[in-house]
Amino acid sequence: MTLSDSFATLRAHIDEATTASLTHLLSRVGASGRSEEFSRAVVTSVSGGKRFRALMAHVGYAISSDTALETVSLPHLSAALELYQASALVHDDIIDKADERRGMPTPHRTLADHHASSSWIGSSTDFGRHAAILVGDFLFSAATSAADEQALTLREDCARAFARRFAHMHAEVALGQYLDITAEQTPLDPQRTDALSTNDSLEVALHKSAHYSVVHPAILGAICGAKSFDCVTELVDVLETILTPWGLAFQLRDDELGVFGDPAVTGKPAGDDLREGKRTALLALTWEASSPAERRALTDVLGVARASAEQIATATQIVERNGRAAHEAEIARLVADGHAALETSSLNEDSRTLLRELCSILTTRRS
Repeated sequence: MTLSDSFATLRAHIDEATTASLTHLLSRVGASGRSEEFSRAVVTSVSGGKRFRALMAHVGYAISSDTALETVSLPHLSAALELYQASALVHDDIIDKADERRGMPTPHRTLADHHASSSWIGSSTDFGRHAAILVGDFLFSAATSAADEQALTLREDCARAFARRFAHMHAEVALGQYLDITAEQTPLDPQRTDALSTNDSLEVALHKSAHYSVVHPAILGAICGAKSFDCVTELVDVLETILTPWGLAFQLRDDELGVFGDPAVTGKPAGDDLREGKRTALLALTWEASSPAERRALTDVLGVARASAEQIATATQIVERNGRAAHEAEIARLVADGHAALETSSLNEDSRTLLRELCSILTTRRS
């Protein structure tokens, strides 16, 4: 069975565990008819998605416990990771003022529409944002509840390490998000080649995505599969060394799809990252290689929600011409760094084969 086949099998179990955990919490806190729209927004927020983070946890567990991947069962950790991911996306969409994700209206948009259709007083936009913040908070509570359930199944030393790692993960995402929105506020002077920094963009990607999407979930899974934390400390270091560059490559591929991806596949409108003004490594590499006139064309769309389709098309062509090849080379470098660490590691051949397949899935995806 290939890794892709195993992932396809595991996704159904992850979906089931995530829905069950969320439904249980909604019932436990007394969600009723008056909060029907809230409950619907909460449940809808966890639908869809690739479940990469939960799948990464299964990979870490399989390597740590020397267990066949398709036999791994991690319902609580799977739910915790996917519920936290949903929480982060709800808040991210509010920050980005994004009206659509995975081809569906975002929670703040749905709740704003509910306010408008109910003829309530006040601003529908404000209500949608405020209510969606609470949706994200609820999902975060559900994530921590599921993580607590997972910790209760572990030895005391592993439970402590697990709790520290989970807290580290969501704290680091907050830091990365702050660095991201700070970068977006920095003025861009088309006359300055150094107005954008590739290294700064990679730092944001490291904290906001690479560690969170790939490294931390795998290590959390590895901790869950260990007989004691002492038995897994070396593996934690090995996984961190291998997966960090691959996690960055995963995010850089995501950034490429944010500009060039097919909306029917990615679930996001074409050029969305440009309209949102994302200061990605792809944009930084493009900026460094562009003329002042080309940079002015880029600033016409970056962070401009009403940028026309023609302006987006022009900016996309500039990115294609000046940044895409260098960006692809950076992805290749990161992939090679991870492979070099893998080949010199103490992992057995089965684990190496598993991780090689994983790298391909992470870094060559089209959605």
